[in-house]
Amino acid sequence: MKTIGKLLMILPFFTFLFISCSGDDDEVKADCGPDYCISDLAGNWNATQLTFTYCGSEMIEPASYDLILQEGSATMVIQANGRFTLTVVFPGGEGTEVTTGKIYFEDKKFFAIQFDDDPPNDPTYFGDTLSGNTFALVGGPETAEFDFDDDGTEECASVSLTLERD
Repeated sequence: MKTIGKLLMILPFFTFLFISCSGDDDEVKADCGPDYCISDLAGNWNATQLTFTYCGSEMIEPASYDLILQEGSATMVIQANGRFTLTVVFPGGEGTEVTTGKIYFEDKKFFAIQFDDDPPNDPTYFGDTLSGNTFALVGGPETAEFDFDDDGTEECASVSLTLERD
């Protein structure tokens, strides 16, 4: 009987804990942000600038790399529902990288990308601008990885991407 009594005393505590932790704190994944809607981005885009900037503390050369200036290319296809495919072709026949995911506005304010390769509900946030047929994204430190010194190890990077509508 003592065990049941202890259980009955502990039960309200766990009920309170469960209720307080199961609140509606989920971020709203919205199709429209403060300045435009994701459907406004639907279509094919070509990169005019794709720059990786080293974000580590030690010295590394080069500390910045613009893939487009080095004769690489990048295209992005965005669907009206926010699904996208980004295809990056590295210069000199160094290969192609394809990235997929979904873009949205978190809480109708913050531009977010949920990459398919990342854990669920772990988006990456970017500064964003849509002006006519130009779409630009700027990511903070560690929004990308890039092998700056060509040693086979990717280093942390911030990324800046400017696209023109096809």
